[in-house]
Amino acid sequence: MKKIIIIFAFFAGFYNCINAQEEAIYSHYHLNPLLINPATAGFDEEYYHLFLNARSSWVAFPETPRTYSLSFNGPLTNNFGIGALLFTENLAALSRNRLQLSYSGRYNFTEDFKAAFGFSTEFHRTRITSNVVNNQLYEAGDDIIDEAIDGIRVFDVSVGVYGSYKENTYGGLTIPNLVRNKLDDINGDETGLYYIVFAGHRFDPATTSFSLEPSFAVRKVRTVPFQIDFTLKAGFLDDRLMTGLTYRTGTGGDLAILIGTNYKNLQAYYTYDVYFDDFQTYNNGSHEFTVSYRFERKEGKFDRSKKFRSDN
Repeated sequence: MKKIIIIFAFFAGFYNCINAQEEAIYSHYHLNPLLINPATAGFDEEYYHLFLNARSSWVAFPETPRTYSLSFNGPLTNNFGIGALLFTENLAALSRNRLQLSYSGRYNFTEDFKAAFGFSTEFHRTRITSNVVNNQLYEAGDDIIDEAIDGIRVFDVSVGVYGSYKENTYGGLTIPNLVRNKLDDINGDETGLYYIVFAGHRFDPATTSFSLEPSFAVRKVRTVPFQIDFTLKAGFLDDRLMTGLTYRTGTGGDLAILIGTNYKNLQAYYTYDVYFDDFQTYNNGSHEFTVSYRFERKEGKFDRSKKFRSDN
């Protein structure tokens, strides 16, 4: 029994380490900000966006995380946006699933400045595979393992604000894990204010086909060290080709190298992460892929308020 507790404690500790990284695990949040901020749902008034993301962390190290997500967001009316995210992750005997629905209200203060407030409701289910029961170290009737096999379920809420000025300057603030934070406080666990700040600016000279986009993200999320990301993206030939670098502090340091391409409404991106701590000697880094497609919004589609105004 002692050995199975030790094994389970290892997985549980590892799970707690990555559990908060739903907001920190991605390198491509600057391509799809819905991953970290619900207020970005439908912020683009002209298009609906579909994203497929896959991430393989610490390649060549046994039983490391494999993460997949599918997300969609777009304007429902001229002032309201929605988004949906499906997330799944496998790590050794652990599997984790997440469903997130995001809602945002947007207001154009001036021709150049617009902002949105949003919130997300999330359902998480974490379980260990039933193969653990067949392990000779398993002892029947172990409540902790039996509960984890059935699946540990958690409901959560996050809120965010996001804005842009002249389309090129943007930024936002997210307060994640509002429900989990309360549960931690009730259970006597360490708690505090968690947040994600993300901002950037795109330099896009009208006389050239070249663009440059620096951005940064500051993150304090559950059970993850304080992190700061510095990202620099460059686009060539009107963004038909893209490249970039992200340097992350707070976890020993790592560098992510981005390449991508854009053909009409279809985009594809790849990032390779290399770490600067001793663990890098035991793995071949991390790989992340994103494929996205945008659908043009037809003017007035789903906008019931417009119909109401015309009838009156």
